[in-house]
Amino acid sequence: MVGGSLRAAEVAAPRAAFPVDRTVVVWGGVTLLAGLLLPWTREQRELWSFSGGATGAALAARHLGVAASLLLAAAAIVAAVLPLPRFRRGQVVLALSGLGAVITFLSIWFQKVPLGLGALIVFLGYLTLAGSGISLSGLVHADPFTGATILWVAGFVVVFILLPLGEVLLASVFVRGRFTLDVLLETVRSPGFLLLNNPATPANELAQAGRIGLAGGILLAVLAVIRARRARPVLLWGVGGGAGVFVLAALYYGFGAVRNSVLLALVVGAGSTALGFLFALLGERSRLPTRRLLGPLSILPIITPPFVLGLAMIYLFGRRGFVTHQLLGLDTTIFFGPVGVAVAQILAFTPIAYLVLQGVVQALDMAMEEAAETLGASRWHVLRTVTWPLTRPGIANAFLLVAIESLADFGNPFVVGGGQPFLATQVFDAFSGRFNPNEAAVYGVTLLVMTLVVFFLQQRWIGRRGYVTVTGKPGAGALRPLPTTLDYVGTGVFLFWVVLTVALYGSVFSGSVTVLWGFDYTLTLEHLRGLRGQGMQVFQTSIMLSAVAAFPSMILGFLIAYLVTRVEFPGRSALEFGSMLSFAVPGTVMGIGYVLAFNDGPLLLTGTSIIITMAFVFRNMPVGIRAGVAAIHQLDRAIEEASTMLGAGTATTMRRIIMPLIVPALLSGLVFAFVRAVTAVSQVIFLVTPRHNLATTQILSYVQYGTLGRGAALASLLILAMAAVVLVLYLLSHRLSPRVVRQAAA
Repeated sequence: MVGGSLRAAEVAAPRAAFPVDRTVVVWGGVTLLAGLLLPWTREQRELWSFSGGATGAALAARHLGVAASLLLAAAAIVAAVLPLPRFRRGQVVLALSGLGAVITFLSIWFQKVPLGLGALIVFLGYLTLAGSGISLSGLVHADPFTGATILWVAGFVVVFILLPLGEVLLASVFVRGRFTLDVLLETVRSPGFLLLNNPATPANELAQAGRIGLAGGILLAVLAVIRARRARPVLLWGVGGGAGVFVLAALYYGFGAVRNSVLLALVVGAGSTALGFLFALLGERSRLPTRRLLGPLSILPIITPPFVLGLAMIYLFGRRGFVTHQLLGLDTTIFFGPVGVAVAQILAFTPIAYLVLQGVVQALDMAMEEAAETLGASRWHVLRTVTWPLTRPGIANAFLLVAIESLADFGNPFVVGGGQPFLATQVFDAFSGRFNPNEAAVYGVTLLVMTLVVFFLQQRWIGRRGYVTVTGKPGAGALRPLPTTLDYVGTGVFLFWVVLTVALYGSVFSGSVTVLWGFDYTLTLEHLRGLRGQGMQVFQTSIMLSAVAAFPSMILGFLIAYLVTRVEFPGRSALEFGSMLSFAVPGTVMGIGYVLAFNDGPLLLTGTSIIITMAFVFRNMPVGIRAGVAAIHQLDRAIEEASTMLGAGTATTMRRIIMPLIVPALLSGLVFAFVRAVTAVSQVIFLVTPRHNLATTQILSYVQYGTLGRGAALASLLILAMAAVVLVLYLLSHRLSPRVVRQAAA
């Protein structure tokens, strides 16, 4: 009734009560001018290319869709000037802009020609006008800036995340425009995909796995009887555990990309999580000074591409490796294959598990452990009955996160896989080696399904289980030290990890100044000099494109975080899920999707720097979203309400109030986006060209063609540059944050 009364009052108000809507006038003018003066289509791949014959002014006379789009932009300007009530003006502008967006889209899509800059700006202009329309009409209780932001973000998510994934799914069952399951069935039945019973061997591997599963189920049922003595746990452990043991045994005896990837993910997830948990306990509770080494060594593998450790494995443990050949006199290839990939991934992903579990261990309430010790429990008993149960959600989170990273990793299987099939490398081999995008899509869909299953398990575990240890009440109890034996043994494991990590990175730096590793250890600068041409060019391209992508990634992540935490609108949950989807999808799958979606038609972008930049932006955006959501949740809404009551719009409130107060979160998102873009390889390996090549793909190319010295030189340059960037931004954040917060408070 109140809304109806207000609308009636608006209708009855005099003409002077309906001022001109400047926002609609400005954006309508921008849309009209861009449509008239800029090209709607292009003949070249670059989006910025200009053709005078393709401008809206030249096309309007012979193209009905272009003319209609321009007329609708002019009509929106007229609607902003007419004396209409606010809600009625919003309805008119929304109808005109929606129709204009549809006509603009159809006029380009059905021509099957690449859209030009003019058509792109016209379409975005109509989205902005539609945002003003939904705000003025009251469909969304927000100002025009917020309404336009919702539509812009939703459009970007659809085009650069959902569309590529949809193309991959379609390519797995559509061949030359015809629906068929032939490629899917042929790929799934091939030995390279999964082979559980090898006909070339006399043994029956499936039967053997069945016997092992039966024995495992009986053993687990007996253990359940001893512990619980109830029928339900015995049944669950017997049947479920036996089935799990059977699957693991079948995979162990099997062959193929699925088998290798699943077993690798399980081994790497368990190993990295165990080491990460141990290091987190040492970092927070060890009484030895070695705990101070955890900080810098946990950052080092994160600022370098994971496959650099695979390259280092070749230097130390390859056939002519320093350890295997020079020290032990061995001529072995044991580290070329699943063993080498597992070791390289554990070393690369342990810091990720450590950073996740460090916060979990820090959040534990010492009073609970102190109470257990007061009641007579030993430190080992407290660790097993108090600390371990409280950290299990975090441990499961770390395990699932590392498992996803392992499944999606392309570089290490490519460098030290020894020709063994893995899902990530099979996608690349099918697309670039066998030139079969449909087969690559089948492998990509398999990898996508596996990672999404793990991702949803992670979300359900974290979402449904909560172990509260931070209550807001002052904590009582001092830091509880680890059992002495665990402290010393764990420190020994950590020091071995430190020595191995330092040796691996040292071998990369040494290999960059060695004539030929394994044969001639004479010092030389020839590999570094060899980077002056192509090496420095790809390095500069990587830095430039990563820097260009980092800021939009941060800003877009912040905007989505604000929308999902502060604005109520239909589809908010869908927008958040779609935005986060790119983080759960393996890079190789997104890379295939980008090639399939942007290789022809109106969205032709492959072969340009824009597609690489967009891949960086939407791959790293989810981290900015999560950091922004966590930071914005800590801000009191009253601060924003006060700004709004003083007449500031949403854009001004964001710029002058919210962003200064969450500078640390913004900087962390910026640093992460930049570092991950520079070290990315799996997604962009399908998108690079000789003109737009990147440092990571160039290193892989050096390794593939046997020029390891030059690859080590470029990897060393990349490591030093990333370390310098992270250090500078870290110092900047510590200097900038307090000052900006004080200004915002003032």
